[in-house]
Amino acid sequence: METAFTYFEAVAELGSIRKASEQLHISPSSVSRQIQKLEYTYGVPLLIRQAQGVRLTPAGELALRYVKGRQKELQRLRVEIDALRNLESGHIIIYTVEGMIGGLLPRALAMFGKDHPNITYEVLVAGTDGVMRAVVEDRCDIGVSFQPDPRPEVETLISLSQPLMAVMSRDHHLAAASQLKMSELKTEPLGLPDRSFGIRHLVDHVVKSEQLVINIRLETNSIDMMRQFALQNMGVIFLPAFSFERELESGELVGIPIVSQVLSLSATQVCKRTNIELSTAAFRFVEYIRLVADEFVGVA
Repeated sequence: METAFTYFEAVAELGSIRKASEQLHISPSSVSRQIQKLEYTYGVPLLIRQAQGVRLTPAGELALRYVKGRQKELQRLRVEIDALRNLESGHIIIYTVEGMIGGLLPRALAMFGKDHPNITYEVLVAGTDGVMRAVVEDRCDIGVSFQPDPRPEVETLISLSQPLMAVMSRDHHLAAASQLKMSELKTEPLGLPDRSFGIRHLVDHVVKSEQLVINIRLETNSIDMMRQFALQNMGVIFLPAFSFERELESGELVGIPIVSQVLSLSATQVCKRTNIELSTAAFRFVEYIRLVADEFVGVA
């Protein structure tokens, strides 16, 4: 049908099958056959053939309007695709764990935004489980989660080494320690996220494997509330470095490595839905995350 529409448009514009055949460099009979094919398909004549040429029937006028409209839509589509390819437009939806809001993600967005100012973003915060559900259900382009359980529907794009640390106020009596065992923290007041967070999964795993009984003073669904718990010297929390970067730099909080293979190997993962290709904008943004992360942590 594409060929038939092309031939029909040429005839309609030139008012002659012969002139159209000359312009298209094919025989007049070939042009006529393609137009007859259209007329047979739609069951109405599209042209009135005259000695001096042809003119359009009312149905032919409608067909010509359709062809021209489709060409405009195709041209608009090419322009929009070129804009996306050149990152002159686009929108990225990101689901992330709250801890990433403190440093890496805003830096990556700022750097990307300077280079591509017309890209817009939607950043939604959830626990690790919520982020992974959003990825599986294709509600976002990119998910950023901490130590998620593997899922066949999710493909990891970047793995950022993020050892879980014991975090406390600089005034805490354990703040000068070079490292700590989990057993040394079992009597300390602890602030933990709820069980929708990857941090909680890891801590629970270590506590169970070491057969410890711990003193949970605070349970929350907010990483910021955990930071405040530590800042006010109410007890110890567990976070990767990215999650308290500002307080670490200012010296308000200290992070102490924990002697635990499980906690030392934890990681933040940037991921997408398996078998769904990233948009050009999202693909490029992932590379900016990698660039920023390379300055601070190991990237797999």
